[in-house]
Amino acid sequence: MTPAAAPPTDIAALFDADEYLYFMAQTLADEQTAAQCSFIERSLALQPASRVLDLGCGHGRHSNELARRGHRPLGLDIVPGFIEQARAEAARDGLASEFQLADLRRFEVTPGFDGAACLFDAFGYDDDLQHGRIIDNALAALRPGGRLLLDVRTREYMLRAPAVNIVERDGGDMMIDRFHFDIESGRLTDRRTCLRGGRMRETVFSVRLYAYTELRALLMAHGFRVLQAFGGFDGAPLSVARPRTLVVAEKPESPWA
Repeated sequence: MTPAAAPPTDIAALFDADEYLYFMAQTLADEQTAAQCSFIERSLALQPASRVLDLGCGHGRHSNELARRGHRPLGLDIVPGFIEQARAEAARDGLASEFQLADLRRFEVTPGFDGAACLFDAFGYDDDLQHGRIIDNALAALRPGGRLLLDVRTREYMLRAPAVNIVERDGGDMMIDRFHFDIESGRLTDRRTCLRGGRMRETVFSVRLYAYTELRALLMAHGFRVLQAFGGFDGAPLSVARPRTLVVAEKPESPWA
């Protein structure tokens, strides 16, 4: 697989926690976190009190919900503001979830996790080599037979989506995303403008859009066995009409499996 070039992206600056959660408040409110965690439990075949690694955990909504269900999650994220909010919620509600500031390309955890999840655009900001390292780290963290749930944007869906997306808030605040897809690198560039309180901030970043066949090959090349793929947390089949592609992969019981 030919590596796709990735311009450097300051993820911590891109995902300023306060700004991101401000503009995404309604979207996050609409998310069915409980239903999504039920899907996570099923797809990862979690048993009671499972150890779960949440890669790119954001402000911890999935980790903390899994902790409410009796699991023992560890959430990793590179954005300090997200980790602070996740820890605050866990402390407020007396949850057993833990959170760690970490770069997914180079983190160390005690191995033996029963499952791992990387959800909602936490994967794709680097090139294929770095993405392979993230997958290697996930594999190393899992016990034999442990599963990974990897959630990415559906490439074919994004190529049909409007070139401009606008999120509006009261008072004229707006987040404007302008998209451009480069077929040679397989990357979607997003020129994002945030207008808030009379201030404007612009950020440019890109995400590697994998076709499902590419993603399956990448996981297999790094030691996983791909089990299933879905077109959403409702368990629907893969489809160009569905915005998400969710892949379930397993760490073999032995390296020769």
